[in-house]
Amino acid sequence: MKLFKILLFLLILPTQTLSSSPYLMDPMPNKKPAPDFVLSGLDGEEHSLTELRGKFALVNFWATWCTPCKAEMPTLESIHNTLKNEDFTVVGIHVGPGPDAINNYLSLNPVTFPIFIDMDLEYDWGVPGLPTTFLVSPKGEMLYRAVGKRDFSSPEMEEFFRAQIREYKDKSLSYKK
Repeated sequence: MKLFKILLFLLILPTQTLSSSPYLMDPMPNKKPAPDFVLSGLDGEEHSLTELRGKFALVNFWATWCTPCKAEMPTLESIHNTLKNEDFTVVGIHVGPGPDAINNYLSLNPVTFPIFIDMDLEYDWGVPGLPTTFLVSPKGEMLYRAVGKRDFSSPEMEEFFRAQIREYKDKSLSYKK
């Protein structure tokens, strides 16, 4: 019986370690440039990704009909308020019905980060489902992706973003020397 338990433990152990990801977000293998976009914002203006160059952008694809998206939204607002500065911002890209549905949702759950509208998922970022969030570098490279709901306000996630910012600044300084 003891031998059976040991064998069972040894069989289960490898599957446990293989299924758990050590990352808070999944690294993008090629760090390819994020597709630029020109989208209407809730402010009535057109916005592009290139406007965000020079800072990290956490780009979240979401919809008002998506329950996990709505659950994630307060955590995005929290990390935006914690880290927003010249180095970091959050951007929401709503996929689906236009401004009325978004404004109704935001009247009950306000956010301070910009929301852009892409009704037809016109720009191909490789979004397999909602919510999907990308961390884009100040150079416009896709660094990380999170598919599914995350707690972006967790201390671990905050430290993850701060480490990305520090690493980028350290590399930039070493290139200038």
